[in-house]
Amino acid sequence: MGYSTFLLFGANHAQFSLFAILIFVLTETLVMYFFIATGKSMKTILSEQGHLNAEKLWDKVKHIKNIVFPHIMFTIFIIGGLYIFYFGYIKSNTSNTPLAYSWLQGPLYLLGLFHHIWSLKIKNDSFKIQIEIISEMSTNLKS
Repeated sequence: MGYSTFLLFGANHAQFSLFAILIFVLTETLVMYFFIATGKSMKTILSEQGHLNAEKLWDKVKHIKNIVFPHIMFTIFIIGGLYIFYFGYIKSNTSNTPLAYSWLQGPLYLLGLFHHIWSLKIKNDSFKIQIEIISEMSTNLKS
C-alpha cells in the first residue's frame, strides 16, 4: 500500500497506517495491563494469605516485568517513531528535493518488524512463566 496507490477500505496510506498504529498500541497496552493487573493480584494474594515462598515468587513476577516492559515500550517507540518519521519527514517534502535521511525508513521498518517478532516470543514465554507462578501459588498456600 505504501509503494502503490491503491486504497484499502477507502483509506489512503497515511490514514490506514494511523489506524493500524492505534490498534497496535492498544494491543500492546493491553498486554502491559495484563502483567500489571496479575502482578498486583499476585502481590495481594502472597502478602495476605501467607504463601510459603512469597518472596521468591514475587521476585519471579518482578523479573518477568523487567523483561517484558522494556521490549514492549521499545516496540511501541520504534513503530510510532517510524510513522512520524515517514509521514512527518519523507512525505511532507513538498519541494521534491532529495532528503538526507530518507534511506532510514527501510532499516527502521525492518528493525521494528524483527523486534516486534522477537518481543512476541518474549511475551509468550513470559505468559507461560506467569501461569507457572499462578499454579505454584495455588498449590503452596498455607491453610
